[in-house]
Amino acid sequence: MVGGSMAGLLAARALADHAESVVVLERERLSDEVAPRGRVPQGRHLHVLLSAGLDRLRQWFPGIEEELTSLGAVPVDGFGAWVHQGGAYRARGYWGRPGLGMTRPLLELVVRRRVAALPSVTIEDGVTVESLRVRQGRVTGVVVAGEARPADLVVDCSGRSSRIAHDLAAARLLDPPVTKVGIDIGYSSFFLRRAPEDFEGMFLVSIENPGSFRGGAVVPVEGDRWQVTLSGVHGDVPPATDDGLVDFAATLSTPAVAQLIAQCERVSDIHTYRFPSSQRRHYEKVRALLPGLVTLGDASSSFDPIYGQGMTSSALQAAALGAVAGRVGILSDELPKRFHRKAARIIEAPWRIAVGGDFGHPETVGDRPVGTAQLNGYMVRVIYAAHASLPVARSFNRVLQLEDPPASLLRPSMVARVLRASRRSPVVTGAEVRHPTVGPHPAG
Repeated sequence: MVGGSMAGLLAARALADHAESVVVLERERLSDEVAPRGRVPQGRHLHVLLSAGLDRLRQWFPGIEEELTSLGAVPVDGFGAWVHQGGAYRARGYWGRPGLGMTRPLLELVVRRRVAALPSVTIEDGVTVESLRVRQGRVTGVVVAGEARPADLVVDCSGRSSRIAHDLAAARLLDPPVTKVGIDIGYSSFFLRRAPEDFEGMFLVSIENPGSFRGGAVVPVEGDRWQVTLSGVHGDVPPATDDGLVDFAATLSTPAVAQLIAQCERVSDIHTYRFPSSQRRHYEKVRALLPGLVTLGDASSSFDPIYGQGMTSSALQAAALGAVAGRVGILSDELPKRFHRKAARIIEAPWRIAVGGDFGHPETVGDRPVGTAQLNGYMVRVIYAAHASLPVARSFNRVLQLEDPPASLLRPSMVARVLRASRRSPVVTGAEVRHPTVGPHPAG
């Protein structure tokens, strides 16, 4: 396993059921503290484990939800949600099983401990994989510090800038088609001190799409903190000063984000990050893959992070890898082809959601999926319908949480419900929208 982030850890867990030994090689020195990793700058920003990913973790690691909660992760659900998009708030109520508000470093540490405790798994940190060993058209291991490390299967989980992928392409051994969609998103993130009387809900999100594409999210995390992320695209990025953040947040359609930032004490530095483009390597389109090698997680596909799909997509891909390995065996030459075909179907749903949404902005560039304009037009109706209809809000949330495919919103019964409910949106009727109450933060 090349890479010890969430994708590598979850792939290791999936393969532990089918391999005598699984070794995770991570180039960074890993800490046993809840802290962002130096080579993962996005780890300082808001991350979401969608319900489809949380369900997979529950199956792999019994009791992990309770463990995370004991460490400060906060259960969040649709009853406490204030999600403002398209001019009003999504209908609140039962959206499905509660999720968890927590930082990525907390989740990653707990998962890493669980994986490391498996008898067949070894995690080695401070180890840089220099290259692959390829013999007679098959990957037979990796090279570390000039020495060969044999392996029956190498899983590349080393991120979107994968050295392995670049080296194989340069050597013309494996060069899949690559799709990029330029969104140039930038965000600023920080923590605020959290108290029960701050806000009348569990979490707050403002999505200005359709619109300016500015965004803001406030989510409760461990340590009695709010984690806040503000975002913008195509150069319209939030600043990294207190006054600038409040001014930026004040341009959002819900005033509550700016009110929370102004009233709560900031208890961290402000961190910024830029993400140039969504990227997808189409291994499923390669006729002759390399036996002994598969690619998973961001090394295969990385999405606009504002949709929060990366970790869950990696979890679903890891589960698919485990299923294929169980069916054909680790040594099978058919494993890469079967896995990447299965992974492509998993990737397609979050890719359509993220890329389709990003093409709502006129400056987004890249290969536009067929039917994007028509689907985006219908999605505006879905957003309006979700203002007025809890069943539509629930179905919409299930798609966004990767529990249901986007096609579920196109079933005739759902289309009829969307068309009826969209006419009751406050945006259409002109009804006043009530914003959540933000109370003063106590001193100290």
